[in-house]
Amino acid sequence: MYLTKFALVSWLIITNFGHASTGYKTSQVTITPTKLFTRLEADRIMGSATHLTDSVSKKEASQSSYLCGYKADSKDQKTGKIGTVYFLFEAYNDIEGAKKRFSDVYLSNRANGAKAVDHLGDEALYHTDNENFDLMMVRKGKYVFNIKINTRTSTSSLSELKIVVKKITDHI
Repeated sequence: MYLTKFALVSWLIITNFGHASTGYKTSQVTITPTKLFTRLEADRIMGSATHLTDSVSKKEASQSSYLCGYKADSKDQKTGKIGTVYFLFEAYNDIEGAKKRFSDVYLSNRANGAKAVDHLGDEALYHTDNENFDLMMVRKGKYVFNIKINTRTSTSSLSELKIVVKKITDHI
């Protein structure tokens, strides 16, 4: 019986409960991208129940990434839209790669309204079109992540988005 329980627990840990993911070690803590942004946080940001639609990890020569997406379980009564939110976490081999990634995104979106956000990570930005999406992106050390409300609804919460982004930033 003990061996069976041990085998089950080992299998769950190895498979990370269905998510393939790499942990990234900082000086203080190991970062597991699949645990940084959860369905409950997606629910709070979207203001309604959601379900996981995407979950992909990639490893390349200069960086590793994890992307997940959540979609609302039902249409928003006021807008008729089905809300979505995406989380992208990137770990670069060196800080210069992360700086370049952040800079490229910021510079390409600055003319369209992207604004720098102070006191969040090493660099952060907020971008919106005030109708369809809200994006927050943060670079802290050699890590870059963003959360994007890709389909904004009447129940989407910018204040919850900011709370979750701050929590993730503090964890890295």
